[in-house]
Amino acid sequence: MQHISTSLYKAKYWRIIVPMALLMIFSGAVKAQQGSFAISGKVVSADDHQPLPRASVRIGNTGIGTATNASGMFALIVPAANANDTLKISSIGLKTQMLPLSSLRDAVDRTFELEKSSRELGEVTIVYYDADKILQKAISRIPENYINHGHILRGFYRLYAFNDKGPLQLSEAVFDVYNFGYADARADQFKLVRARNEKNDRDFSFVELGQRPNSVFEEDIINHRPASGFLSDEGIKKHKFEVTDVVDFEGHEAYQVDFKEKPGEKDEIYRGRIYIDKKTDAFIYFDFTPSPSQEGDMGLNGFIKRSIVRMSNLGMTMKQSHTIVGYQQIGQEWVLSSVSGDHLLYLDAPAQNAEMDASIKFNYQVTSVDTAAKESFSSALSRNDNINAHSSDVSSKFWKDYNILLSDYDTEGIFKQLQEINKSMKEKSK
Repeated sequence: MQHISTSLYKAKYWRIIVPMALLMIFSGAVKAQQGSFAISGKVVSADDHQPLPRASVRIGNTGIGTATNASGMFALIVPAANANDTLKISSIGLKTQMLPLSSLRDAVDRTFELEKSSRELGEVTIVYYDADKILQKAISRIPENYINHGHILRGFYRLYAFNDKGPLQLSEAVFDVYNFGYADARADQFKLVRARNEKNDRDFSFVELGQRPNSVFEEDIINHRPASGFLSDEGIKKHKFEVTDVVDFEGHEAYQVDFKEKPGEKDEIYRGRIYIDKKTDAFIYFDFTPSPSQEGDMGLNGFIKRSIVRMSNLGMTMKQSHTIVGYQQIGQEWVLSSVSGDHLLYLDAPAQNAEMDASIKFNYQVTSVDTAAKESFSSALSRNDNINAHSSDVSSKFWKDYNILLSDYDTEGIFKQLQEINKSMKEKSK
């Protein structure tokens, strides 16, 4: 059995960089938008100057924003209409930084330092908090706390599969999701804006990973609570919840609720942490993994199960899985902000005489929110349509006109490498 090697990221095409070509396209796209401008930079801890991954970088409470990559780097397009708004940079347990965008026009590679929160919230007497009551109150307030009318989320996702021999598959898409409201039972609608996908047909022919509109929808835990393994009515019964702290969460005073499976529970159980805004009782963050007893249970992890587009006589074992889902506040209401996943699978394809470990990284970032949307989409992909089947652009121009979620690796180099592998295979077959 092969194992994932940390040397993978030391290879030339895995470096954590912002390619110059990408920045040139980014700048070109901004110039094409009257009055818009670009900001790029790095977010670090003021204490030790270490980069802060997954730090939130947003334009006030407008819903326009992105997140930092593993190196703390980000890039953002500021629309002309928001030129006089405020840039909000935040991370868990650190003091939120608010900066006037007018002072940051065309700022490139600027470093932003976040200090430890001055709030001494950890000294509260945690024993007096009843986690079950806090949880039930947060559930009961979902219709009030989350946007409860039609709105459109502009989203971006990247799915990357690789092992110690190189890349296996890379998919990206820009899309719109129309949500009728968090208390509305009508199904979300999905409109694909642009997508690209390349798969290593030499080493990964027996399986294809991807996303369908339905799988994208279900990443929103609050909007699809019954599908959650720990927040559904049945899931709550299987887990024990405990308030372990009250913290500064991106500028919000929040309950920190840890959970794990109850003794004796064996099926579809998780361990993790939930943050609940103390003021509004809104769920704002989920961080979870399958319980250790579930390792190897392929049916446990909904994300991987939903991401299998095609497989042929394939044995699959889940070795590791970690998912994070975050929400953002728009005005007085909340809405999905981001989803990230880090998974490790063991794949066994006897017919191809192949076995391997495969790491799968997934990022889904909401880059803008339109709360004034009056009508749903006139045309949309069906809920189970494979987004990869609608690949429209594999060039670096893919990014034009969109806020950028920087990767932790050279995506353009990986796309080219996958294309070269497949081209070489075709030439040999001739």
